[in-house]
Formats: sequence, C-alpha cells, structure tokens
Amino acid sequence: MKQFTDIFNQIAYRHDFMRVFDDFLTLAICCFSCGRMEDIYLSTIKGYSKDEIKNFSFLLGSLILDYEKQANNAGAWYDGLGDFFMENNSKFGQDAKGQFFTPEPVCDMIARMNFEGDNREERHILDPAAGSGRMLIAFDRQDANFRFQNFYVAADIDSRCIKMCTLNFCLYGLKGAIIHMDSLKMEIWGGYRVFMPETGLGVKPLDKMECMQFIFQPTGEIKVNSEHPPEPNPVLKPVKLELIPERVFQLSLF
Repeated sequence: MKQFTDIFNQIAYRHDFMRVFDDFLTLAICCFSCGRMEDIYLSTIKGYSKDEIKNFSFLLGSLILDYEKQANNAGAWYDGLGDFFMENNSKFGQDAKGQFFTPEPVCDMIARMNFEGDNREERHILDPAAGSGRMLIAFDRQDANFRFQNFYVAADIDSRCIKMCTLNFCLYGLKGAIIHMDSLKMEIWGGYRVFMPETGLGVKPLDKMECMQFIFQPTGEIKVNSEHPPEPNPVLKPVKLELIPERVFQLSLF
C-alpha cells in the first residue's frame, strides 16, 4: 500500500485524515454504483480541488493494483483497506472505536474449519460483526465456485467498516448485502447490495426495509414502537419479521 499511502497523504495534507478516508470510501462506492449515487458523489467532492479529485481516482486505481498483486486464482487474498485502517488507527481518534480486525491467518483457519468441500447448496453466509469483511472473503476464497453460489451478508455497527466491506465485496466479486446495524439490538440504519461484476449492476444503496429482507423473512406484521416510529417507506402491506431458517450459515471458531 506504499503508493496508495503516498497519494493519500497528498490529499490528507490539507484536509482531516479521517474525512479524507471516509470520502475516499464513499467516492469509490459511487464509482461502482453504475450512476445510482451521483448526488452523493457530487456532494462528497465539494471542498476538494481539481488535483485532489484527480488523486482520488488514482487512489482507487492504486488500491485495485495492490489487490491484483496480492490475490490469485489459488485462493490467496488481501485486505489492503483493513490493513491501512489498522495501521493508521490512532489518526482516527475516538471515532475509530479501538478496532483491530481478525488476522488473516486466523480468518483462513476459521474458514477451513467451516468449509464443506462437497456442499454445493446455495446459502446465506452471515458475519454479524464483519469489520472490513475479511472473514467472509477468507471463506469465499476456499472455493472459486462459492462466489457464484453463495450470498454473503455482512453487518457492522461502524459505518466506515460498512464502506470498507462494500469495496472489498466489489474487488473480490462477492454477491451479497452489507448492512449498517447493531447486531445485538437488531437496529438497522441502511446498507448496500453488491452484485457480481458479471451482471453489470454494481452497487445499490439499501434503505432499512430493504436491508431487513436479507436478515429476516416476512411472515406477518411488523410491531412498531410508538416512541420511535420507523421512517416512511413504500411498503404495500405490513409484515412480521422472523429470522431466516437453516439456510443462514454463520462462520464460527468452534
């Protein structure tokens, strides 16, 4: 990530480090959104000079090249975004929440422990505290066909992790949903749907109700808390939300 870091520092020299990283993640997701997030893109680049905006594109190109060097068809993978975040964790201050992601060798070990080589059934693979998504990447890289047959669901309470995970999904061609939520309280704020690159559909932002379908299945009526009513959504009829049954598979150390 040396070239990435050098380009990043050229932008961060005049701006807040945390803001530049957040804005880079947002702009990169916008690039993969196939025109769905143009308003967000334009509002994000405000305050940056033309040269700085150009450097953001160089940042994404540098990141992609780094991933291409570190990953291969034999299953090797690399989480440059997560590594960059952890190496610069102190610069994010209290907003970083003291996060340190699972080391890649441990991710590989857990993935192999949960890997079933002869199981070709399509499943939802869930990580309720996904961070940058490296646990799901490690599992997917156990078998090249997993990218096509499985649907990955990543959840995290940190919006920055959600963006890193979304980009990692895009760079590795994983299909799934990345949901910004509190997995303990089951509070959902939004997220992204990532399609495989072969479809040409890119990334689609999700509202709260759209996120729910990837964690719950509808069976009846939603219970509404009158003190905190949900935001208006174009839902035609109420549903009750229950956990998706056995098709959900969560990676586990034991």
